[in-house]
Amino acid sequence: MTNCTNCSSCTFLTLDEQILLYDVKYWMEGVIQLSLAVIGVTTNLVSIYVLSRKELVNTFNQLLIALAIFDILYLVIAFLDSLGQVFLPFYSGHVPAWYFLLTPYLLYPCKAISLTCSIFMMVSIGVERYMAVYYPFSRIPLIGSGGSKNRCFNKRLFVYIFPVIFFSIILNIFKFLESKVKMEEGSVKLEIQEIRYDPTYLTVNIWVRFIVLGALPVGAIISLNCCIYWAVRRARMERGGEQPGGGGTGKRKEVEMKRIVPSMRKTAQLTAAYSGNRWNLRLRNKKLREDPIDL
Repeated sequence: MTNCTNCSSCTFLTLDEQILLYDVKYWMEGVIQLSLAVIGVTTNLVSIYVLSRKELVNTFNQLLIALAIFDILYLVIAFLDSLGQVFLPFYSGHVPAWYFLLTPYLLYPCKAISLTCSIFMMVSIGVERYMAVYYPFSRIPLIGSGGSKNRCFNKRLFVYIFPVIFFSIILNIFKFLESKVKMEEGSVKLEIQEIRYDPTYLTVNIWVRFIVLGALPVGAIISLNCCIYWAVRRARMERGGEQPGGGGTGKRKEVEMKRIVPSMRKTAQLTAAYSGNRWNLRLRNKKLREDPIDL
């Protein structure tokens, strides 16, 4: 069934071409996009279920869960967008009123925010992997109690997730000002605001989104993964007795690593012993103050 109510606006196309274009839009932006959204939401829910198991709880997996949640939000909004803009109008001949009501305040801005969150979250995961490889001891809590570990773990998640949400909202805050709902003769209309037609705003918006959502994230992810790859490769070569850089420099680095690693392990052991025995030491000091022993 083809119900092309807006075909008259395409004056540079013949009627047959307009109908063909409308049919292609129905299958591409309607049926296929709705199907992919359902599949994407389902697979992300399965991923969240698997990664949330108790034995898999760590910072990296929790960040993957956050990424899956952002992807689900984007897919749900894309599903509603395709449903109200393409799929339902194809059969009814008009856009439903709920689509006009949700677009300026939910669908349009939140779709951009969720997409930005997904992009920034991938960068945040890359930073977390970089920190885990280059600064592994920064992830060890100083106090050995379970509550402190949980607080340290939650604080680490907050550091990686909150900036993603905050900067995503700031970057897309003007999306809420680009359109509004207007009532005309008992029907709901969507009115585009003047800011959406401003050439300066459009130019700045295009370049900012290209740099912040395109060039910088891609460059950051490539750089972080190259650093991680080199660190892992160098560690493997050192374990195998090879020189990663060649010549005397590589040999000196190997000797330095052999000196540093045992000392780092010893430091970790002393930290763990100190954290585990500090409470007992406090109790002993308190007892000695209450009941001193003559030496």
